[in-house]
Amino acid sequence: MAREPLKPGRWGRISRKEVRPGVWRAQVKYRDFAGVIHKLEARGPSGAAAEGRLEDKLHRMNSDSIANGGATLRPETRMSVAFDHWVAEKRAEGQIAPQSLTTYLGVLDRDLRPAFGALRVREVTPVAVNRVLMALSGAQKFDTARQARNVMSQVMMMCVRYGAAPFNPVRDAVTVRKPRRDEVRTITLKDIALLREAVREWENRPALRRGRRNVTLLPQIVDTMLGTGVRIGECLALREEDLDLDAKVPTLTVTGTVVRANGRLIRQPKPKSDSSRRTITLPDFVVTALREALELGLDGGEDGLVFPSTRGTPRSPGRVRDQLREAREGTGVDVTPHDFRRTVATQVARGTTLAHATALLGHADEATTARHYVQRIHVAPDVRAIIDQLVAQASEGLPPEGKRE
Repeated sequence: MAREPLKPGRWGRISRKEVRPGVWRAQVKYRDFAGVIHKLEARGPSGAAAEGRLEDKLHRMNSDSIANGGATLRPETRMSVAFDHWVAEKRAEGQIAPQSLTTYLGVLDRDLRPAFGALRVREVTPVAVNRVLMALSGAQKFDTARQARNVMSQVMMMCVRYGAAPFNPVRDAVTVRKPRRDEVRTITLKDIALLREAVREWENRPALRRGRRNVTLLPQIVDTMLGTGVRIGECLALREEDLDLDAKVPTLTVTGTVVRANGRLIRQPKPKSDSSRRTITLPDFVVTALREALELGLDGGEDGLVFPSTRGTPRSPGRVRDQLREAREGTGVDVTPHDFRRTVATQVARGTTLAHATALLGHADEATTARHYVQRIHVAPDVRAIIDQLVAQASEGLPPEGKRE
């Protein structure tokens, strides 16, 4: 019986040989997506090292072929290959933020590959997708379920484009919905005053051992978020060049955010979305806070950050959250950085319009602001005068014969 030929994008058994003391060679036959057989090799100080380097080379060749459109998808293609193809396409497009790509890869490796990787494209049905989404929802992992549905839908739409699937099976799977959200939480005026005082006292606490000064910039960070409604990542990504404090109307411009990519914090040169790029006018207390931060003369690193870490790198949002918890301990104030954003949105929406609150927060539509950031008023406004006019106008409109003597 004839041996089955290698499938495109696959390779055979890797052989290893010690060619001289301390030098090993690994070899393999690889068939590219055009069907051409290549004999590849790699060397290393051990057999395992040489084989590992050869496998890296094979995976790079596959990724490069996929990104250049060299791969083909068929109904019998394994979903693990389709996932690799989709990731390579996303990287090649260059339109996805590093943080989003990291999230997608996490969903793929943690949830989708174990569930679908061994299936063929034609075997992915609405029933199969529904089973995974229902399991995640049943475990109360609603955000994960929504992310998994989104990624799987994009992967299957790609399969449809390549003719490997007749339709997108995710379309007919269950729609993931979170339980009804709790009431939007805002900070009371009393708690705002207590919190601002607490973070100032915490910053000015006795010096640490060896006389090192406490410079966390927490009071200035809190005032900036409280006065602008920016996200914590946007706040920590502010650069000196993003500020115009000497203008007749002082402003800051949101041009980036702090994200974690490849295991380290970086300043991403664009915010969460296109609508998040915005210029915000600054209240006096925010101008004061920003000037205080700048006057400390800290090393802002290559980005010229306003709120850098002690090493001149982006400050960690997680560390700021921890410091905020420490500062408010004993005050009875329960608050998170995102509560500042909700409080600002509610104040602006009630004092002006919902559209103004949406623009300030950098949302793409008012529905998001109204649903997640503005606290509802459960008492209807006093409109007695307007309703009185309704009856008065109706009475005035009656013809003489219609009125009683």
